[in-house]
Amino acid sequence: MPTGSSPCVLTELPTAAVHPSFTRRQFLGSGLAAAGLGLAAYSGIYARHHFEVTQQTIPIRNLPDSFQNFHIVQISDIHLEEYTEPYFLEDIVRKINDLSPDLVLITGDYVSNGPLPDTVSWRAAGVAAEILSKLQAPQRFGILGNHDVAVGAAQVISPLEAHGTPVLVDRHVPVERGSDRLWICGCSDAATQVPDLNSAIPARPQAPVLFLCHEPDYVEKVVLHPRFPLIDLMLSGHSHGGQIRLPFVGPLILPPMGEKYPEGSYRLQHMQLYVNRGLGTVGLPLRLNCPPELTHLTLVRA
Repeated sequence: MPTGSSPCVLTELPTAAVHPSFTRRQFLGSGLAAAGLGLAAYSGIYARHHFEVTQQTIPIRNLPDSFQNFHIVQISDIHLEEYTEPYFLEDIVRKINDLSPDLVLITGDYVSNGPLPDTVSWRAAGVAAEILSKLQAPQRFGILGNHDVAVGAAQVISPLEAHGTPVLVDRHVPVERGSDRLWICGCSDAATQVPDLNSAIPARPQAPVLFLCHEPDYVEKVVLHPRFPLIDLMLSGHSHGGQIRLPFVGPLILPPMGEKYPEGSYRLQHMQLYVNRGLGTVGLPLRLNCPPELTHLTLVRA
C-alpha cells in the first residue's frame, strides 16, 4: 500500500435498514388495491351489462288450448338513468324483440329515487317510456315499484301510458285469444302503499290469473287473502337478487320486503312465485355474481 494512502474499508449495511417486511406490506397493499380496482371495473362495466335470459316453464291449471306455449318476457327494476344507461335498455328491448314474446310484463322501478333530484327521474321516466314503446310484442303491461311511487307515481305513469304501456294499479285486465282469456292483475306498490287485492284480483275469473307485485315478500300477505286460491303465478322484482353476491356468503344487502324470496322460483301451495333479478342497480352501479335478467316464461297446461 503506498505511503500516506488511506485504507479502503467496505462497510456492510445493517440488515434492518432494508426493511423487508415494510416492502412486502407495501407490495401486498398495492396488489390488493389493484385487485379491488379491477373488481370494481369488472362489476361496474362488464357484469352490470352482461344480462342473462332465464328460461322458465310454468305449469298452469286449466290453461286454455289457445294459450298453450304462450310466451311472456318479464323485466324489472330498470332504474333509468341512475344508473342504467338508455343504450343498455335499448339493447334489452332488441333482445326481447328477438325472442318474439306474446306478452311483456314489467314489474316496477323504471326510475330511481335519488341520489339526483326528482326532476331527473321524471325526465328518465319519459326516456324509459319512449324506449319501451319499441317493444314489438302484441301487448305489454307494467306496475309501479317503490322508487316510482317515491318520485311521484303520476310522473311515471303518465309517460308510460302515453307511449303505450298500461300501468296496473290495483286493477286487472284480460288478455284474450278468441273466446279464451288470461287475467293480468297488478297491485299498488306494497312497500309504500296498501294494495287493494279485492280490486287487483277478479272475484270470479274463470280463467288463469297472473298477479304482478313489485315486492316478493308481500306474497306472505297474499296467501292469507280469500282470493289467493285464484292466483296461478305471481311475478315480482325489487330485490335485484342481492346485486352483489359473494361466494359462500350470498347477497350482501337485500331490501326490506325482498329478503325472504330474493330471486328465482318458489312454490307456495298451488301457486308459483318468480322473482326477477332486475336490470338496473341502486346504491352503487355494481353487480357481482348476480347478472341482470330477462325472464322468458312459457305457459303450459299443468
